[in-house]
Amino acid sequence: MPELPEVESVLRALRDSTPPLPGRLIRDANILSNVVVAGDYSDVFNDVVAGMIFSTISRHGKYLIFRLIKLCSNPRELFLVVHLRMTGRLFLVPQEQAVVKHTRLALTLDDGLALRFDDPRKFGRVWLVDDPAKVISGLGPDALTVNQEIFRSKISVYNRQIKPLLLDQSFIAGIGNIYADESLYRAGIHPLTSSSSLSELQIERLHSAICEVLSEAVDDNGANIDGVFSEGDFVVSVYGRQDKPCPKCGSPIVKIRVGQRGTHFCPVCQPFT
Repeated sequence: MPELPEVESVLRALRDSTPPLPGRLIRDANILSNVVVAGDYSDVFNDVVAGMIFSTISRHGKYLIFRLIKLCSNPRELFLVVHLRMTGRLFLVPQEQAVVKHTRLALTLDDGLALRFDDPRKFGRVWLVDDPAKVISGLGPDALTVNQEIFRSKISVYNRQIKPLLLDQSFIAGIGNIYADESLYRAGIHPLTSSSSLSELQIERLHSAICEVLSEAVDDNGANIDGVFSEGDFVVSVYGRQDKPCPKCGSPIVKIRVGQRGTHFCPVCQPFT
């Protein structure tokens, strides 16, 4: 599943393309899947978005947030909130480019462009709402920008295994299985460790590891684990490397299940105490 770095790479690709998505006018919309669109205006999506302009793109956790505006005698502001889920991708392409089998939503834009939402497994969702909080209000702070003080204050109220806690989007938004394993490895913390047993130093080290891992992965356009993000260059240290040598000590990487998720760690560098 795309995690924060992969979603951020999609944001940057759309924002920094030539021409960029911000400023483009939506001429019409074509919904190609009856499950892809949700939100306040799902029944009248096409009519509502036609004539609106993409203003800004932002992200919170794994969610992309597109601000749409209509400049007329009665100005209007709406938000397109997108979650890619497992296999969703957004592409800004020439209008004449053929719609492919897995395209679920196609927006025809000005300047001869189109925005396509492709999703082979159909789990991705697009919400059109007046306020993005209707979709993302239950999320914790963004994992890439949360400061150490807030991270420490939030983690102190829990008594849970640290790996499932990092995956809980209401605790911190954006971390999935890949970057939870990589952050715990870099912090030297066993995934079964209780969050309430972490020392101040361990909490500080974990926060730093999360920020470092996510920042590096963002710079590398994410990780190409399953071929969905083929442009991703982030090199994992433990995730998916069962029985391969630890980059630090050479011990075999171990895989266990924690909270029903495959979890990779080094038993030497991440001792369970």
